[in-house]
Amino acid sequence: MTPDFDLYFRRNTWLYTLDPRVKAAFVVVATVLTFLWPQPWPTLAVAVACLALLASAQLPLIQVARFLRGMLPFLAVVLVLTALFAGGPGDILLRLGPVCVTASALAQGGLLAVRLLALALIFYLWLSTTDQAAMVRGFVALRLPYAWGLTLALALRYLPILAGLFGQVSEAQQARGLDFAQKGLWSRLRAYRPVLVAVVIGALRHGERLGWALEARGLGAAGVQRTTYRPLRLRGRDVAALAVLGIILLAAIASRIL
Repeated sequence: MTPDFDLYFRRNTWLYTLDPRVKAAFVVVATVLTFLWPQPWPTLAVAVACLALLASAQLPLIQVARFLRGMLPFLAVVLVLTALFAGGPGDILLRLGPVCVTASALAQGGLLAVRLLALALIFYLWLSTTDQAAMVRGFVALRLPYAWGLTLALALRYLPILAGLFGQVSEAQQARGLDFAQKGLWSRLRAYRPVLVAVVIGALRHGERLGWALEARGLGAAGVQRTTYRPLRLRGRDVAALAVLGIILLAAIASRIL
């Protein structure tokens, strides 16, 4: 499995030991703070706070840098397209034929890009510090259906599985003489056709085996009460973290209203 798609990194720091319900509450509070102000600076502060938490959790810096590098082209496209086509009043900064870039459109594009960056960091922090099994138990403890949490966990596990399968098939096809260095987009797509066919077949087989395994474990059976080997319990640090999140949220709402 490639680490590019497997977001969870096992560590033994304070952030990993928090209850998954606390981290779910952090996602909700941080998302509210991201959309609470119309200025980019509070949202940028949320993004910086997420980076500080990632550093305190001792996540590999190369993985965080790779994630940010992957986000930069998307954020640049959002900024440019919004600045070109959002319009709005304000001084014209640039004119490209019928398209005018105004100061308000550029500010709107910057705000949208910063919000997307903050949201990406919020969910990256959640997914990289929460085990999928703990995530499911957290959803169940919040009285959400077990199938919801299981679906999310299986989707997160399926990404690295498919990425690993794609890498294995690609290496096997290259060992058999398949050349991916074709000239032209359509030639490259045709070269990847046998790889994609093998990946689809492997994904279908994996899904079939997964369905058999879930059925053998009685998933969805009527009248079955599920049990947990390690039930979740809020400890002192979890209560303190929830209190801090509540204070931050109330203070932010009060400052926005007043």
